[in-house]
Amino acid sequence: MNILSKLKQNIFLIISILLVIPSFFKMSDYGMFSTQDFHLFRLQQFDKCIQRLEIPCRWADDAGLGYGEPVFNFYGQLSYAFAEAFHLVGFSFVDSLKITFALSFLLSAVAMYFLAYKLWQSKYGAVVASLLYVYAPYRALDVWVRGALPESMSFIFYPLIILAVEKKSLLSFSVLIFLLIINHNLSFVMFLPLLLVWMIYRKWWKGLVGFVISFLLSAFYVLPVLFETKYIDLGSTISGYYDFRAHFITFKQIFLDFSWGYGGSTWGDGDGINMSLGLLHWLLPLIISAVVALFCFFKKKKIDKYILDFGFLLVMSVFYLLLTHNKSAFVWELLNFMEYIQFPWRFIGMAVFLLSLSVGYLFKLFDKKWLFALILIAISVNHFIYGVSYFKPDLWFEVSDNYYFEGPEWDRQREASLRDYWPNLGHDLPSAPNDGKYLNYFPGWEGQFVSDGLMMKEGAVFSDTPIRRLGNVISLLSIIGLVILAYKRYIK
Repeated sequence: MNILSKLKQNIFLIISILLVIPSFFKMSDYGMFSTQDFHLFRLQQFDKCIQRLEIPCRWADDAGLGYGEPVFNFYGQLSYAFAEAFHLVGFSFVDSLKITFALSFLLSAVAMYFLAYKLWQSKYGAVVASLLYVYAPYRALDVWVRGALPESMSFIFYPLIILAVEKKSLLSFSVLIFLLIINHNLSFVMFLPLLLVWMIYRKWWKGLVGFVISFLLSAFYVLPVLFETKYIDLGSTISGYYDFRAHFITFKQIFLDFSWGYGGSTWGDGDGINMSLGLLHWLLPLIISAVVALFCFFKKKKIDKYILDFGFLLVMSVFYLLLTHNKSAFVWELLNFMEYIQFPWRFIGMAVFLLSLSVGYLFKLFDKKWLFALILIAISVNHFIYGVSYFKPDLWFEVSDNYYFEGPEWDRQREASLRDYWPNLGHDLPSAPNDGKYLNYFPGWEGQFVSDGLMMKEGAVFSDTPIRRLGNVISLLSIIGLVILAYKRYIK
C-alpha cells in the first residue's frame, strides 16, 4: 500500500519520465550513431587517466596524432567522469557514452519538472515544461547531430541551479555552480547573465558567496585555465570557420525553420542543421501573453508574482534570442571573451530553457485537466510531425569499441581538433601519426628533450606544476570543508 501511495503521489513525475523515453530510445540498439564531435575518443583518453591514477586528469596521451595534448587541463571533465563511472562497472565505452547522452535527456526533464512545480505550483505545468524542455529541436541537434556531450549535460544543471536560488540553498547552489563549471565552462558563461539577473530579481544576495565557494571547489580546473592557457594556441578556435561572425542566424531560422539536416553551420542562412526554437516553444508563450494581457485589461487582474515571473522569463528569452542575430554583433565585438563561444546560435539553448519554463504559467491561469490533455496532444502531434525526424541518428554503425580504437578510425580521431590544445612551445603541427618515440612538451613533463617542444617518450614523467598543485589543494580542502558542513547540517 505504501508503494502504491508513493506511485500515486509521484504519478505526474512518472508520466514526464515515460514521455521522455522516445527522445533516446533508439540508443538502445547495438552500436553507435554518427556525431560531429569526438567525445568517445576523449572518454577513452579520460579512462587512461583514471587507470594511471592521474586525478584530476590533465593529459590526453593519444591526442594530437599521438604526440599528446593537455586536453583535460582546459576542457571540462565532469561529463567524462560521469560516463567513466558506467565504464568502470563493466559497460563498453560506446554504451557508457550512450547512457550518458540518454541521461542528459532524462535528468534534465526531471530537473525541469521540479523547478516548474516550485515556480508555478502546478503538476500539470511541471509535466508540460519538462516535455518542452526535452523535445526542442536544439536538444536533438546537441545530441543526435553534433554529439555535444558536455553541452547536453549542462541542461541538467540550469533548472537545478535556479531551483537552488528559489529555495535559497547556498550549499546546493555552490555545488551545482561548481559542477556546471567543470562540466562545460562555456555553458556557465552563457548561463551567467540569467543567473545574476535572477538572483537580483529574487534579492538573494547571499548567493554571491556561492560563487566564491564554487570557485574554490573548482580551483583545480579554473586556475590552470587562467594561468596556463598561454602555453597553447587558442587562435584556431576563434578564427576561420570558428569566427562567430559566420554563425549568426536569421529570425526565420529561429521561429519558422522546419527542415532537418546533419550538415554544419555555414555563413548565411544556408546551414545544413536546424537551430530553431521549436514551434510550440514560442507559440504557447505568445498565446499566454495574449491571454494575460486580455485578463489584465478586461478583468482588471492585478499584476501578481506569477505574472512578473512569466514576464521575467519572456524578457530574458528575448535577450538571449537577440544574441543569436547579427544585430547583436556590436555586443560580441565589445565583449571580446564572447568570441570563444564561437556559435551565436548556442544561445538558443538558453531561450529553450526559459520559454519551456514559462509555459508552465498557463496552468496557473487555468488549472484544468482538459487543458492539460489538449496541450499534451499538441506536443504529441508536434513531435510526431517534426520530432520523429529530429530525435534519430543520421548514420548508425553496428560496431563495438574496437572499431573506434584501431585502424583508420583511430587515426581520424587522434587527428581531430588537432590545433585546439596544441602546445605552442616549439613543435610544429605534425603531418603524420607519431611513431611512439616522442611526445609534446608541456609544463609538468620531465625527461629528455629532443628539440624545442619535443621530448623522448621513454622515461618521461608527467607531474603537476605549482599552479596545478595549488588548485588541487584548494579544491581538496574546499570539498572536505563542504562535506563537514553538509554533515553538520544533516545531523541538525
